[in-house]
Amino acid sequence: MNQSLWTRFLLVSVTLVTLGFVVSAFLTPPDPYTQILTVPVILLVAIPLSYWIVYKRGLPV
Repeated sequence: MNQSLWTRFLLVSVTLVTLGFVVSAFLTPPDPYTQILTVPVILLVAIPLSYWIVYKRGLPV
């Protein structure tokens, strides 16, 4: 695996997961249980989306 692509994948993944947490903090009640339930959804969406952005779509340098 190319190191540059791996670095981009990690950067995009961290960015999407962080944005997912911010959005879920605004959309869910201030209840820790409900917010913890959003973690699997965020990860199931952010990781494949970041893979698609970096490897399939070809994120420009």
